[in-house]
Formats: sequence, C-alpha cells, structure tokens
Amino acid sequence: MARLFIAALTAATMLLPGAFRQAAHAAEPEFTFSLNLAIPPTHQRWTQAIKPWVEEIEKRSAGRIKIEPYFAGALSSQQEVMESVRNGIADMGESSYAVGVGRFLFHEQLYSIVRPSRSLEDPAAMAEAMEKAFPEAAARDWEGTRYLLTEGMPVGVCIGTNKKITRLEDLRGLKLGVPGGGIALDRARALGITVVGINMPDMYMSIEKGVIEGFIGDPDVITARRLGELVKYYTLLNLRGSLFYLTMNQDSYDSLPDDLKKVVDDVSGDFARKLFTDFWNGTQYNSLKRYVTEMKGELLVLSDEDYAKADKLLEPIDQLWVDAMNRADMPGEAMLAKFRELEETYTAPWAESSISGLAGN
Repeated sequence: MARLFIAALTAATMLLPGAFRQAAHAAEPEFTFSLNLAIPPTHQRWTQAIKPWVEEIEKRSAGRIKIEPYFAGALSSQQEVMESVRNGIADMGESSYAVGVGRFLFHEQLYSIVRPSRSLEDPAAMAEAMEKAFPEAAARDWEGTRYLLTEGMPVGVCIGTNKKITRLEDLRGLKLGVPGGGIALDRARALGITVVGINMPDMYMSIEKGVIEGFIGDPDVITARRLGELVKYYTLLNLRGSLFYLTMNQDSYDSLPDDLKKVVDDVSGDFARKLFTDFWNGTQYNSLKRYVTEMKGELLVLSDEDYAKADKLLEPIDQLWVDAMNRADMPGEAMLAKFRELEETYTAPWAESSISGLAGN
C-alpha cells in the first residue's frame, strides 16, 4: 500500500505545472563556495556563529548560494587561510589574525597597546573604527580579497595564578606560561613577569607539574582548557586582545549578480555583527561565571594606583608598537593617538566593566 501511494504521488507530481514541480524539489544552487576553516565541526565558533551566518546567506539567497565548509585545515594550515582565499584555493575563509608574527601588520597586534587598566568591552566595533580611520593601512591585511567582517574577543588576555595578586609588585618574578609571541611578551616582562613560552595545549600539564606558576590567557581557556581547575585567581590586568576575520575571494564575489552580492554584504553587516558579538560575549563572560561559581575561582581587581602604575610601565612598550608600525609605512603615532581616543568609548576600567560584578575583591 505504501509503495502504491508513493508511486501515485510521484506520478501526480510529474503532472504539476512547472512552477509547482520545481517547488516540490530543492532548487540547485547557482553558486557553490568553499569555506576554509581551521577549526573542527564540533567547535563552538562554527556551531554558534559561523554556521548561522552560512545558513542566513543560503536562506536569504533562496538557495541560490550554497557554502560548503572544509574543517580542520583540510584546505590549508591556519596560518595560510587568508592566502588560500587570496589565491582561490578557497572561496571564503575564517581564522584568527594572531597566527604568526608579521603576517597581519595592522590587526595582529592592534590590542597589544590596550591599557592594562581597561577591559575590552566591544573589541570588534573598536577595530572597525580603527579600520575606518586608517583604511589603507587596514586593507593591507586583506589585500586581494573581499573583506566581510572582523570578530573580537571581549575582556582581553589576563593573568591566571595560584598566588593571590593584591599588588602589582606581586607579579615580579612569577613564571607564567605565555602562548604566541610579539609585543605582548615585552608587556609581560615590563611588569616583572618571567615569561615562559608554552603552547596553549601544553599549558595544563605545565602548571600541573610546576614548570610554571600560572598562565596568561583569555577567559575562555579557563574552562575550555580546564585551567581553572589548577589556578585559584584570575587577575584583571589586560596584556592584549585577539581579533578574527572572515573574508571572500574577490573573483568569487565578483561572479555574483548584484542582488546576491547584496545578500552577502547585508548578512555580513549588522546581522553578523550582532551574531558574532553575542557569541564572543557569551563565550568569554560565561567562562568567567563558571570559573567563579563552579570552579570556585576568584577574579582580582587591583587598586587604581596599581593600574595607573601598570599603564605607565607599559608606555615604553607602546613605543615599540609605534616603531613597528612606522617601519611598515603606517602612521604609528596617529594610530596610537586614535586608539587612545577610541578606548574611552569601547573599553572600560575594570571596576566599571561588564564583569565587575564577578570580582571578589
């Protein structure tokens, strides 16, 4: 009986007018684009942010655009995601700017000049304001591609230890694991920290074995890497921030008719900005909430005097950043001045920040 019903339904479908018959079957996409991702399909950034962005483009294009993700470096290494898009190996790509010193001169260490006394409240919007203020300098990082959006992690990169930090001087001589490189290492040393270069996957074991006395990292690693199991305190002293990008091959973008270009642009505008901001805020703030409520960790806020002292200690390191920008033919002094201006809008003193209510001292 079921087979007879299916056969009858199939025959009836064949008799439908063309428009109805097309509606009965999924339309074939006119454009299929590959998306190069360094992360696995289980990663929260895919499931909660990038995937909804993909689905919204496909929805608004009425199925005319299909985006096929390639995960875990299937098309290139993480360091080469931008280059893979630029060269047409991938049509689209998403990755971090912090994947190798010197690759992305404008964005890579932009938040290596954030004042340690301040929390990054809206880093993506602040980065976009810097991009608008210095469009030629910013565009060098995504040259040859159609840039779609900037993502930013709120709060910043602070200090996790088992020692309670009540004064800035308490940091002196502490052996802390620091992933990556660049000016952030100089900032840590300027505060008296003994820097030990350790990749984030090795951080847990290094703390557990006593190789280091803590770590420098963003809030997410406290729970995602379970570092909160080993450290009792997270001191709110900002050493840098991280930015991510989503971009598209220029020829692939140009192949679209104007109405589909508008779909890509619109979804990558206000829709994506809210989507990715909500994702990053949820990731970072929820991690700190779990650290305090479930792992029984404590967030430490220093005195105004100590924060002022920390800001002052890092001024010579800020000049290193300015010098690096100048060597790259970018207006380093003007960029630093604009950054300080934007800090008043897009960052906040720790005592007035979005996470101040979680702080225990």
